[in-house]
Parts: sequence; C-alpha cells; structure tokens
Amino acid sequence: MIRALLVFIFFLIVFTTVVFFAMKSPGFASFSYGDTTYELPLVEFVIGLFILFTIFYIVLRLFALIFSAPKRMQSAMDKRRQKMALGNTQQGLTKYTQGDWIRSEKLLLSSADHSNSALVNYIWAARAAHMRGDFAKRDAHLIQAKKSSPTDSSALEILRAELLLDQQMPEQALASLSQHDTAVQSNPKIASLFATAYEQLGDWEKLADIIPQLKKSKYIDQQSYGQIEKRAIKGLLNIQNSANVDKIGTKYRESILADNELTLDYVIALRQQGKHELAESTVSNALAENWCSNLVRQYGLIKLKDPNQALNKAEQWVEQHTNDENLYLTLGRICNNAKLWGKAKAYFESSLTRKPLAETYAELADLHEQLDEMDDAYRCAKKGLKLATRSI
Repeated sequence: MIRALLVFIFFLIVFTTVVFFAMKSPGFASFSYGDTTYELPLVEFVIGLFILFTIFYIVLRLFALIFSAPKRMQSAMDKRRQKMALGNTQQGLTKYTQGDWIRSEKLLLSSADHSNSALVNYIWAARAAHMRGDFAKRDAHLIQAKKSSPTDSSALEILRAELLLDQQMPEQALASLSQHDTAVQSNPKIASLFATAYEQLGDWEKLADIIPQLKKSKYIDQQSYGQIEKRAIKGLLNIQNSANVDKIGTKYRESILADNELTLDYVIALRQQGKHELAESTVSNALAENWCSNLVRQYGLIKLKDPNQALNKAEQWVEQHTNDENLYLTLGRICNNAKLWGKAKAYFESSLTRKPLAETYAELADLHEQLDEMDDAYRCAKKGLKLATRSI
C-alpha cells in the first residue's frame, strides 16, 4: 500500500512538472493517420495521457487483485490454520502435563498437519499414547514423526528405545540403540539407556563392560556414573560363583568399600561362598572407615576358626556404639559360636532391651533350647514369631 502511494506521488510530481512547462510554452500535439491529421493543445494532450495511464494502471491492478484473490485467500486460511494449530498444540501439551492422555493425543494430532512443528506434535502424541498403554498407536505416531522430519530419525530411535525400556522390552530397545553404541562415552542419555537395557536383561557382564568407557567420559557426571557402576557391581555379585567373586572385590575395591550397600552385598556373597576370612577383613576395614549397623550384623554370621579374636574386636566396638542392637546381636552370636553360653545369653538380652528384633528372639530361643530351657525357648520363639508377623 505504501509502495503504491509513493509511485502515485512520483507520477503526480512528474505530471505537474510536465503540465507546468507545457503551460509556460504552449504548443500543439499533432497526430496523423493516413490523410487525417489531429491537433490538440499540448496541455490537453498531457492531461489526457495522464488520465489514460491512470485508468490503465487501475485496470491492471484490478485484474491483479482478481487473479491473486484465491492465492491470498489460501494464504489467509493457512495462517488461520497455523494459528489454530499452535493453540491446539499448546493445549495438547497442557493436557499432557495434567495427565489427560486421550485429550492430549487428540489435540496434538489434530494440529500436526498444519503445524510448523509437526515433529513435536507426533512425539508428544506418541508419549501420550504410551502413557495410556496403546503401544501400537505410539509406534504409528513415531513413524509419522519420522516421515515429517527424516533428518531426526536418529533422535526418534533413541526416544523409541526409552519408551520400550519403560515397557520392559530391553531386546527391542537395544535394537533401536544398536546404531548408537559408539556414543556411549559421549552421550549420558544413551549411556543410561544402554545401562537400563542391560540391567533389565540381567546382562551384568555387558553392563560392566561399558563402565570403563563411562569413567573416561567427560560428558557423564560422577553421580550418573556411580549409579550405573553400583548397579553393575550388585548384579555381578548376585551371579558370580566362588571362583571370581573375590576378583570382583579386587577390581571394584574402592567403590565397594565406599558404599555400605555394596559392601554388604559383597560380604554376603563371600560368606555364602565360604570365604569367611576375606569377609571378616572386609567388614573390619569398612567399619573402621564408616560405621554401619547392617554390616555389624553380618559380622556375627561369619564363621571364623578363632571366634575369640572376633569377640575381642567386637567388644572394642561396644565402647563407641553402646546402643546398637545389631552389635549386641553379633556379640551374642560370636559368644554362641565360642560356646560362651552365659555371655551369649546376656548379649542377646542386651540387644532386645535396646530394640526387639525377631532375629534376636530366634537366636535366644535356639540358645535356650540348646541349654534345655524349653519354657524360655518357647517364650522367646513366641515373641519372635509375633514380632515377625506383626506387619503381615
């Protein structure tokens, strides 16, 4: 509009200038056609020429407007659709955050074809379908997302793997991640997905295999790395046999001793496989760095050739941990193994005064039975059973 106005002003200025000079020096414009000659005053000729040009210009503009009308109408409709699509997309994402998966999916799909962000619409529609358990539609939406933006197919495969893992389908997830195995060291998201897939499969060896890559990576924070390593070590301890459980302890010694839960799993594995001496030294070293009541309980289950040595060490701990019921339970067990029945009974009873445990009642009941004190054995067994079944 402004451009047309400027053009009009320009020609008006030119016309005014020409008319001014024509009036200053009057003359005639002569036209001949065959034997006929026409003469007009120069001023009238200029004015007429301007009028004819103006009419011609207006006619051309009208034709242009008429022929461009469908295109302009289509453009206006497209803009209107895009505006509506943006509104539906925003509302669909809002419904997703509110947990209205069905409404969210419908709104996102209804605006996908007219949205400038069709990929986003299909991705969140797939998430909504996944949340409501319609996995067939989820996969269909992911296919549409790939068609709308083929260059983002790699990212979509990662998303699909994440959703499959949430569905507890690790084999299919690994198939989607297969082309990204080289990115484990540089991409925390991909590393976490591989770790989750191996964990769901129970393939602890493969999970352990990626730990060195994660440790070297500058892109993966220590907290994420520590969690993945911990899951791998716990899995390895649960499946390994006696021939290599101590190798795991050597390989991951620092990590095991730095985490009470891992230390506990390691000690249990050693004890179950008869490596009691190594279990005893592990517990002693761990408790020297950080006191853990559950580890103390395990110490009482370790079978040593010289229980008196274990008793002397455990009795030294009492000086600093007088209210730990598990420590007194452990002392009672050690005394029981050393056949110090009186001390064992006293330690079990001290444990119960601090906190009644079904496990302690069971040990004390066995001791009474061993000493042929059947009434006391029955009394302790009854209390232990009542305590054990209280939460059932």
